[in-house]
Amino acid sequence: MTMPAATAPTEPTLRLWAAPGACSRISITALLMCGVPFQLVPVALAHGQQRQADFLALNPKGKVPVLQTPHGLLTETLAIISWLEAGHPGAGLLPPAPQAWARAQAVSWLAFANAGLHPLIYRLRMPRRIHADEHTHAGVQAAALAELTQQLLVAEQALAGAPWLGGEQANIADAALGWAFGRATLSGLPGTQFPNLQAHAERLHAWPVHALAVQAEAALA
Repeated sequence: MTMPAATAPTEPTLRLWAAPGACSRISITALLMCGVPFQLVPVALAHGQQRQADFLALNPKGKVPVLQTPHGLLTETLAIISWLEAGHPGAGLLPPAPQAWARAQAVSWLAFANAGLHPLIYRLRMPRRIHADEHTHAGVQAAALAELTQQLLVAEQALAGAPWLGGEQANIADAALGWAFGRATLSGLPGTQFPNLQAHAERLHAWPVHALAVQAEAALA
């Protein structure tokens, strides 16, 4: 799938390996925010494509996203966003460099979603990958759900007085948090206890660039 973009035709096309529902949605959103031409390559995680030799040759970690750039392959959401933002500082991925504190806060929320929430969601969704003994799965899930609930309360409180994590303007950290909250609720987290996060999710779905990212991701299926 190739996404259109209003850029010079001589600009190299990027390729992003992504999967429906995965955290690669954040990188799709980032690419769309930058307005660069890119091609989406589907990875069937449910069928174990990420563990096959051809994909492991791209990313030995066996995970998405993977971004092919003119310089080589780049993995990890934070790294992809950092590289894109450096090349497109006016795209709004992060607050501008002079706003050092706001920028640091956005990076902090990105790290929170990727390093704090994502592993808990993984445990909640796939306890068999944590421990082979099926008798432990319920305990793994219960512990993950309890910790995830406590961690999301941090974001719930942060959104009490503003529509977005950075105040009045959405940035890529909002997409990261929105992905994490959405996956958490799909995995058994009762979303009704987080009214601010639910309202944030509604605003996120109405954000045109994010809506386009969701559509692009759905087309991969």
